[in-house]
Amino acid sequence: MNNEEVLIQRILHLRQVEQLSERQIATVLGIGRKLVRRVVNGSGSAKPIPKKSILDEYIQLIAHWYQQYPRLKALQVYERLKPYGYQGSYASVIRLTQEYRRPKQKVYHPLNFLPGEEAQVDWFFFNHHRLGQVAGFVYILAYSRYAWGVFYPKTTFEFFLAGHIECFKHIGGLAHCHRYDNIKSVVLKRNPSIEYNPQFLDFARFYGFSIYLCNPYKGNEKGRVERIIRDIRVFLYAEDFVDLADLNRKFHLWFEKRNSIVHRSTEKTPTELLKQERLIRLPENSYPPCRIIPAAASKTALVEFETNKYSIPSSCANKSLEIAAYPDYIGISLDGKKVATHKRCFGRKQSIQNPLHAERLLNQTPQFKMQRILQLITNMDPVFQHFLSHLDNDTQRIQAAYELFTLLKTHSRAMLISAIGELNTLCCFKIKALRSLLHLPEPKELQQLWPQNPQLLNLTYKERNLNDYDPDSKNMGTA
Repeated sequence: MNNEEVLIQRILHLRQVEQLSERQIATVLGIGRKLVRRVVNGSGSAKPIPKKSILDEYIQLIAHWYQQYPRLKALQVYERLKPYGYQGSYASVIRLTQEYRRPKQKVYHPLNFLPGEEAQVDWFFFNHHRLGQVAGFVYILAYSRYAWGVFYPKTTFEFFLAGHIECFKHIGGLAHCHRYDNIKSVVLKRNPSIEYNPQFLDFARFYGFSIYLCNPYKGNEKGRVERIIRDIRVFLYAEDFVDLADLNRKFHLWFEKRNSIVHRSTEKTPTELLKQERLIRLPENSYPPCRIIPAAASKTALVEFETNKYSIPSSCANKSLEIAAYPDYIGISLDGKKVATHKRCFGRKQSIQNPLHAERLLNQTPQFKMQRILQLITNMDPVFQHFLSHLDNDTQRIQAAYELFTLLKTHSRAMLISAIGELNTLCCFKIKALRSLLHLPEPKELQQLWPQNPQLLNLTYKERNLNDYDPDSKNMGTA
């Protein structure tokens, strides 16, 4: 006998045997009088009659809306119902739509991979109080779970290629298929058809791997890399870093430790399973990790890239150029010929100058030449500025700057900075000491062009008649 049948029997007993009123029965049993009356009158059910809701006539309409727009909120449904004559409360709408709005439990099927079959790749960002925002590149082999990564200042295309190459070299090969999100470095658009980034296609053909794109908003399709990024974030927020180099050093130590831990699914370490991976062998040469950008030179012989301005030879002013952006430097070309190379600047609105680029212009304006050379050399590096500032007067500074300007033609900028830095440390501010440090001979004194013997300066000669040397001159007077 279920609970409903027991309740009916008790109501009938109290009414028929003990002759209690409906009010008394309701009080004794703690139930409503309407329920007692319904049982006493012979309806035969102790279940309460459900109260008709004002929303009953809108149920089908609401269900149709959620079929079209699964992410509708209760307030949106409430506002949509008003034009249909709904006068009920917002709370009733919340209760009715709760089932539609409840997130549905997703079911995922485990993915199994063959050795060397697939690698998963992704970016993530990390904000640090000292470094600012940096980007982490992560590469993981799906079969062995062996992972590697590196941090860069940006996520632009050249760093995307550099991240791949860095991981390829560390692992000693690459997977046959690479899985990506729909990032611009890989795919330009998906609708109506997939359009890949042509330079990345060239990169994939160079190394011989195929590309697999995840469906939009389906991060579970690359769960391997998503999971390791989650673990990386735990590590990052527990450490502190001095600079980007320190961050990468500790990042790689973390990977080495992680790759040596037994995985709960495989019961082996990723390092052990890496030996079983059937990877594509690396070619002898690496693909150049660069991004090509068209550019136009200004009339002041400067080219703008990422808000910074880089110098070019004055002969290239007002011409169309091409910038090849690498992770650590940029190359500037004119008609396929490289005309300038600069160390890449990651600041904003900076001016990066090479004094040699202005040589032609300086030669055209000699009255301005020496002062301009001093300015260029001073602004070239703080080491030069420190050296020149300790000279006695402007004349010495101008002469020293010109000497450094001349040495740039035969010595690298890095070599001169190193040598001048050593002299600054020794508090020796002499160009002669610089020449000695670079193993350069002292400039020779000008040789006298006149004879050393004074007697040779007093030589006399008899004037000759030129007619004696022209046989035809005798006949000119008689012609």
